[in-house]
Amino acid sequence: MGKMKQRRQRGDRYDPIGVANNRAGAGDEPAHTRSPTAGLRLVEEKMTSSVMEERVNGLNTLAAIALDEQVLSDIVNSMIVGKVAVLLKDPSIEVRVVAAGALRNISAGGSDDVVEAMVQQEVLTPLAELLQEYREVWTPVTTDLGEATARDIDPMTNTFVHATHLLWNLCECSDEALSVFNQEGLVHILLRHIDPSTWGHTLTLAVAECLLCVSENNPTVASAILPSADSLVTFVSRPADSAVDLRFATTIAGVLLNINYCTTSGNNFQLVLKILSTVLETDTLSLVNRYAGDPMSTAGSKPSITPQDLEHLILAQQLALEILSNICCPEAHNIPDEEDWDSCENISSDGEAENGCTENPMDLEGARDVLSPEVLEGITHFKLFEKTLNKINYPNDDDVQHLQSMKYGPSLLNKLSSLRIRSLLCVQNLTSMLSLSDIGGTELMYSTWVNLGIKIFQNSCTDSGLLEATTGAMRAIMDRLSQDKCEKLAAITQEDLKLIFEAGVVCSVASVRANLARMVGTLGCLIVTQNTEESLNSGTAFTVLSAATEYLLKVAAHDGELWVSAEALDVIIDLYSDDKTDKLAHNTHLVDRLKGIQPQFKSKHHQQKKKLGEHRALVLTVRDNLVAFIKYKSPRAAKYGKSP
Repeated sequence: MGKMKQRRQRGDRYDPIGVANNRAGAGDEPAHTRSPTAGLRLVEEKMTSSVMEERVNGLNTLAAIALDEQVLSDIVNSMIVGKVAVLLKDPSIEVRVVAAGALRNISAGGSDDVVEAMVQQEVLTPLAELLQEYREVWTPVTTDLGEATARDIDPMTNTFVHATHLLWNLCECSDEALSVFNQEGLVHILLRHIDPSTWGHTLTLAVAECLLCVSENNPTVASAILPSADSLVTFVSRPADSAVDLRFATTIAGVLLNINYCTTSGNNFQLVLKILSTVLETDTLSLVNRYAGDPMSTAGSKPSITPQDLEHLILAQQLALEILSNICCPEAHNIPDEEDWDSCENISSDGEAENGCTENPMDLEGARDVLSPEVLEGITHFKLFEKTLNKINYPNDDDVQHLQSMKYGPSLLNKLSSLRIRSLLCVQNLTSMLSLSDIGGTELMYSTWVNLGIKIFQNSCTDSGLLEATTGAMRAIMDRLSQDKCEKLAAITQEDLKLIFEAGVVCSVASVRANLARMVGTLGCLIVTQNTEESLNSGTAFTVLSAATEYLLKVAAHDGELWVSAEALDVIIDLYSDDKTDKLAHNTHLVDRLKGIQPQFKSKHHQQKKKLGEHRALVLTVRDNLVAFIKYKSPRAAKYGKSP
């Protein structure tokens, strides 16, 4: 659980030959027909030509090559990026527009390493100089053209769009790029181009998305935007006439939250919640299915709803879920700094720690922050949890197959997949922060938990992102149900958990294995609290707890990730902390098996302690708590092994 911070999906890239919208998920050949090396050599030759048309052709070739994400490393390794960046200052606007488009493609598809390499090849200086030219008064040819048309009719507008997308991509991945953005005062140039009625949606949406990126945790940018905040609010408050209007308004709402302009006690915050509600209430799945079933969609005629509108709407909903999740996310807890943890590392784990390092600062299970009344009221009034839950739905197999055969279908499916993951992450945060009544009650949450498990375990899901998001949501739901003593949850049988046990051992995603271990532990704790000592050692309760213990011990002993083993051990300690589990601990040989695991755990920790990162606190806590737990539980379990 935590703030949702991902590298956001980019819009369509610069498409020099009309193939970009066919790319996503279709497995087609790259736009270029030559090998990357041959293509790059051709680009370099043409880029140095004195003939403007040759330079344009060379850059278009590079833009096409960059549509294939597999060759982006080859592009940056060839050191051609810096040479292209110089052409951002070419005397010809036709050259500048394709240079900016080619660099946009490279940055949009590349990893953080690719983007960092672009920065090192001196992209920022000519890019900043190019954008500085837009401080002067200028007028677009029209505000109604898409990028492909504007490329030919309004190259100055299209150059600005490409340059803004490039700037956004660089700033999202590079601290140096963000520093240059601040130093050059580029925020003021962006703010001059924020009104769709003057500049059109294609340009202003690029500006808004760039502002959303650079305004996060950036006081310099926040102070520059604040004087314009009142005018930005009008973009959120006025009625939206189209899908792109909704997307633009949602993006501006995110900017206002980033600069702390919309405090929870003010009217502007309610405007933000209202736009989130408006965006999320649309059933995008039905609209996509309607588009897929519209004969005009496959006949080449204009359908009743365009794929571009659908994409704007889906992307707006993705962002709305991110904003909602972050509104409801607890602030960072007081986590010890590196020096504190270094001191914990040096404490011998042969005895109980005495300096407080055994307390797990990352444990959020019993320490939910209280949301402000305004946030709670807004979430319930606008039914935001219900609307978030609806976004988990995805087209059925027949519809997926049909969409994959359509021109824009693969792109829509990719965006719907991302929407589903965002909704699951948002459900996770909301479930952890709201009361059971606020999220629909026990019946709805239990059925949601079961259905989520069926979708990923019975269907053998292999999508790591979907697995992680789904098990995270399931874990949060189970935690909430457990706290409210859900009887159906306590009645789960060993057979019901079989798929979870299997996935918890064989799944290749560490976070999924950790989520499943924590879920099993939460269920076990619920069973313990709702049974007597006698019933824990007989019947269904004993069968389930024995199987759960066996599974957790297997994870603790054999998982390849130390921190996942620590999760399993932490769960075991929680599960058996109740004194009425002493006999169960004896029957499952718990203490002896933990004694066998302990030296392995200590050895792995010694080897990996510099590589634990964010899991360091958990591992240190479990290392010390395990010693104390064995010392405590050993004599209590041993008394059941003595002859009467």
